[in-house]
Amino acid sequence: MKSKEHTRQVRDKVIEKFKAGLGYKKISQALNIPRSTVQAIIQKWKEYGTTVNLPRQGRPPKLTGRTRRALIRNAAKRPMVTLDELQRSTAQVGESVHSTTISRALHKVGLYGRVARRKPLLTENHKKSHLQFATSHV
Repeated sequence: MKSKEHTRQVRDKVIEKFKAGLGYKKISQALNIPRSTVQAIIQKWKEYGTTVNLPRQGRPPKLTGRTRRALIRNAAKRPMVTLDELQRSTAQVGESVHSTTISRALHKVGLYGRVARRKPLLTENHKKSHLQFATSHV
């Protein structure tokens, strides 16, 4: 699971406390965040001289994890739901995405737009009557 980013204020507080002479353990206890996180924030500050989020590689995903999971849940629960309906539901959440993006997310988890044929299952009586009809018309 992806780790959460701390707010700019929290990271600045870590740096303030570090400049005041506190150690990693004391800072982590005071701000109630893991020691390894405090260490990472301080190392980043020493290297880049800033606590802002630096640009990452690649394009960030259009769908957040939460919205993607909601889409998958919705599509699995109602197999006959259309892409347009799913698109409208994501727009209500506040994320407007293309229908292709939604279908791609569904395809990744194995949900495709196939619909089962509406063909009735045969009972034993059906099979007997079919056989009787076939033998009488040979």
